[in-house]
Amino acid sequence: MSMIKKALLCSGQGAQYVGMGRDLCATEKVAEETFQEASDALGVDMSKLCFESTNAELARTENTQPAILTYTLALYRVMTRREGLEADLVAGHSLGEISALTVAGALEFPDAVRIARRRGQLMQQAVPEGRGLMLAVQTRDHAEVARLCADIAEELHEVISVSNYNSHTQVVVAGQRSAVMRLHETMESRGIRSVILNVSVPFHCALMEPVAEALREELGRVRVSEPRIPVLSNVTGRPYESAADVADLLTRQVVEPVRWVDDLKYLRMNGFMYAVELGPGDTLTKFMRHTYAEIWAFPYDREKGRTDLGRMIERTTYPFVSRALGVAAATRNTNFDAAEYESGVVKPYHQLRKLSVAIDRESRGATPDEARQALDLLLTILRTKGVHPDERRLRVEELLRDTRMADSFAPLDLDGL
Repeated sequence: MSMIKKALLCSGQGAQYVGMGRDLCATEKVAEETFQEASDALGVDMSKLCFESTNAELARTENTQPAILTYTLALYRVMTRREGLEADLVAGHSLGEISALTVAGALEFPDAVRIARRRGQLMQQAVPEGRGLMLAVQTRDHAEVARLCADIAEELHEVISVSNYNSHTQVVVAGQRSAVMRLHETMESRGIRSVILNVSVPFHCALMEPVAEALREELGRVRVSEPRIPVLSNVTGRPYESAADVADLLTRQVVEPVRWVDDLKYLRMNGFMYAVELGPGDTLTKFMRHTYAEIWAFPYDREKGRTDLGRMIERTTYPFVSRALGVAAATRNTNFDAAEYESGVVKPYHQLRKLSVAIDRESRGATPDEARQALDLLLTILRTKGVHPDERRLRVEELLRDTRMADSFAPLDLDGL
């Protein structure tokens, strides 16, 4: 894992807008192909749905969920091609967790987009129109909101509970209409801002229980692979332990609250420097700003977000030779033969340092020949120090990632190091 840790954050429902993906598909073939792949999987013209439909049509849950997933994957593929960015972890908010699992390779995209559509259909059918509500409450006292929900549920014998812990300053409540309206009135009377959300389904509460088993059956029909990179769960606030967790955690997520604050806390506790938001809008970027502002977040849907991300990548990309020098110095030695250490560690280290100083003096990057020379010197040092082949491979992978030089060494046999 690289020293500069970065995460991908995948948007959830509510961030959609008519026209999302139109400009991207006009300029990037891989985005156009992604929309076509989704259309083929669903038998629905996804481009027409996202670019030309009405707000009301796009806001229908069965349309919104596959549409956001498709745009998220299109942005991911474009970002990977443009920026060469390899993330250390991916997380998604509610529906976005399916996107995250797809980005990480646990789900195939055609399967994911079909699951997203089916999930939306099941959710829409679970509660009749107008019976449920969701309410966003702007407060830091999450425990008090949960306590009030429990009191109202007991008094009215209706479903109401916290559905989303979004940021340090916002929680969302879901449940039956009259119970949610009672909480809304209570908040207003206390001078606490609360806003009824423009959604037709009360997500992440007990009213979604009819969805759970049907969704589990859907997930049982698709192939799930081990994620290539860690994926955080909304239910646990921790990474999935294996592919075997996917059906259980995605099913539980439908009825349990989205613990997004816990996901963000995981990033903070594990030293992540920045995150890229994939999907429409910048909602998750705002949640980050209101929770852990020290972690930079860049919404790739926005031009400024893309520009600022480019600057961050440039600022955090290490020069190849000096980074190789750092890896050489930081790696533990287990070889105490003085002659071997002198010829295989000390001398190549001095050569590496001399090369680094010369490049820095000229304020330029390493040439391909210089980069190859630096890598050869580093490998000589690592072998002489007695570093295990598996660790040598990890050190080189880290070096290539931190310096964005993987493409330059594409033919390199990492397993043969």
